[in-house]
Amino acid sequence: MIRRRTSVALLLALLSVGGASAQRHSDGMSPPTAPPRSQPILPISTGLGPLQFQQVDYGVPAPQALTRQLQADDDRTRAAALSAIGAPAQYLQRGHIPTPRALQLEFAPMGQNDDQDAILTAELDQHIVSAILVPADGLWRRVGTVIFPTASADATMLPSTFLRVARSVLQKGRYRAIFTAATSTPSGDGAENQGFMRVINNKAVVVMSFVSELRTCDTGHGKGHGGCDLTLRWVQPDLSEPVGQHTMLVSGLGKLSPQEAASPLSHAREFELTRLRSFVCQPFVFNDASQHYEPSAQPASCNLPRDDSRGR
Repeated sequence: MIRRRTSVALLLALLSVGGASAQRHSDGMSPPTAPPRSQPILPISTGLGPLQFQQVDYGVPAPQALTRQLQADDDRTRAAALSAIGAPAQYLQRGHIPTPRALQLEFAPMGQNDDQDAILTAELDQHIVSAILVPADGLWRRVGTVIFPTASADATMLPSTFLRVARSVLQKGRYRAIFTAATSTPSGDGAENQGFMRVINNKAVVVMSFVSELRTCDTGHGKGHGGCDLTLRWVQPDLSEPVGQHTMLVSGLGKLSPQEAASPLSHAREFELTRLRSFVCQPFVFNDASQHYEPSAQPASCNLPRDDSRGR
């Protein structure tokens, strides 16, 4: 009888231990592995850099009239024209109203219809100013202004290098404005930003922006013993997707030797392209809600043929 009770007690103890063990396991001693969190998709490069963009909606004279008024002898006429294109306030002060050093007037259909929109660019003493003008009911309106602070002594920045008009990838037969701003330091470091602009619903919209060139140089005192790291970026059609809403941002990476970096020829785009050794691509798709190109996948190594129609 005593032996039977002992066997029953032993059995109950074993069941109790097994249940406690199972309970501890179910309580999370060995929880199931959680699926990895997906990383947010961020653009490899974005931003206008020194470019200043203002979206506005003002009635203005016709582009040809504004061009004449900016060159008028009368200070009040020039001041009114400078105000109409959105020039900084420092150029509107009495006694300090300049005549633009250079003017450039471009016409192109940048909106959804066939209307010829206009971009009037003025080179001032310390700024380059571009006014985006659209026709509306027989009149003209300024819907945006792009300003780049730069000294007139910088021979590399002119209206023709600041602004270029190219075909749009969103609509066949339409155009986009490409604004380029370059800055540099005496040590050889430099950066260039680009902004792509369209007119959407009679509003000037920056649909994409990025650092199009980055040069970081070693002064020769560090381990690199001189030379420059070089990054070039451009946009070209995404060959894996239908043409239109999709595009590809390509980043080319390379290096300049100390001798190459010291040569003035090393700043030529054609020379820089020959020094690229690896490439990273990121696909973008146009988002109708944000009216901006958004990245659709993470950047990845690639080896795509360069498309000269990308524009610079």
